[in-house]
Amino acid sequence: MNRSGKMKLLLRSLLLSSLCALSSWSVSSDTLVVSQSPDVSFHEGETGNISCCWKGKAERVGIKWLKNQTLVENKTVINQSTSSQNEQANSCSVLIFPDFAIRDSGRYICKVTVEIPTLTEVKGNGTTITVTARAVITDHHNLNDTTGEHKLLSVILAVAVVVPLFLIALACFCTLKRKKVGL
Repeated sequence: MNRSGKMKLLLRSLLLSSLCALSSWSVSSDTLVVSQSPDVSFHEGETGNISCCWKGKAERVGIKWLKNQTLVENKTVINQSTSSQNEQANSCSVLIFPDFAIRDSGRYICKVTVEIPTLTEVKGNGTTITVTARAVITDHHNLNDTTGEHKLLSVILAVAVVVPLFLIALACFCTLKRKKVGL
């Protein structure tokens, strides 16, 4: 092999080794990976939640929940894991909605910021929440039945009151008639 062939081989080797080094930097085991719940739909009044999970080495993590770019919740999690330093932990933050309202509809994005050992911020892919109003179903046939049942109940109540009063009046009349006959 001549001198220029050796030089080309050396340059190719250097280029290849530098590319390998660069690619290993981007696929480092310290990479923070964030994922969120898929898009969801709820009815008003229902209870639900969405989650944001991350995987990576971190001692202290800040989690920000944003709805349509407005801060909804901000918290810090300190990892007190007993796992080894080389092991990456899975952690999650859950945003809970105890009573959904139409105003809760929107795009929620989770921002995870690793503060220790190195400052890194990664956004989740986002979760869209759609809240729909509860449907009010009216059935005219059932409404008429309810009105008919109400009328029937009124008649039964009237009879239940009038009949005992009539019996009491009849008993009083009979008692007075016996007293008159006995005189």
